[in-house]
Amino acid sequence: MPEKTLAEQIAERRGRRYPAHEFISAKFPDYMEALLHLDDVIRAKERRFDESMHELFHILALAVEGSNPHNQPHLKQHLKKGLKLGLHPEEIAEALMVCVNPAGSKVLTYGVTCMLEAMDELKEEGWKYPD
Repeated sequence: MPEKTLAEQIAERRGRRYPAHEFISAKFPDYMEALLHLDDVIRAKERRFDESMHELFHILALAVEGSNPHNQPHLKQHLKKGLKLGLHPEEIAEALMVCVNPAGSKVLTYGVTCMLEAMDELKEEGWKYPD
């Protein structure tokens, strides 16, 4: 079996293929190799936080980054993964509420709106949220 391309490797890790990753992998392979290595350092080794907490951190960072339509699919992808890993909607909403004081209420509104949309998409995909 042929070795996976850099774009395939990052898509596998992210759970989705992003056109930007395809471009960067083709034009700047050394950068993508560094990004994959950084991902190994952060996620592949045993750390204090498990994968679901890493997803929660992604969710918070993306929600704080700003309520823009270009960011929404990326945020929803991390929300779906976090929910599948066992994060509860209440945990996600509570974490977003913590961000209100330093980052403003748009974080909570935007984050919970995207979470509800992600939950609806998961239901449409046949996934059932464990009670």
